[in-house]
Amino acid sequence: MSFEDACADVVICNTVLHFARDDAHFEAMLEEIWRVLKPGGLFFSRLGSSIGMESQIEHIEGRRYKSPDDSERYLVDEALLDLLTERVGELADPLKTTIVQNLRAMTTWVLRKRV
Repeated sequence: MSFEDACADVVICNTVLHFARDDAHFEAMLEEIWRVLKPGGLFFSRLGSSIGMESQIEHIEGRRYKSPDDSERYLVDEALLDLLTERVGELADPLKTTIVQNLRAMTTWVLRKRV
């Protein structure tokens, strides 16, 4: 991103992160988000996850899965989100996952960046 370091009070990342190709791509996207977010800033994300859909998704490789809606996405789980949260801050709101007509799961991940 072309934004300066620590320039944003809030970063909203809605339905983007699950388009990561692999772990390296996912982490690169997050690094840019953390870079532009000010200490104490709020990060809001809604992304594809495996939470609640574990028995209905087909593993492809790494964190890539095929969902019942035939989409292929990079899916996070609660353990990964907990680990990533610990690295940069704390949850500003508990994780919330919506199962979309038994076709896919979307998780809301909101955290505050450590000061």
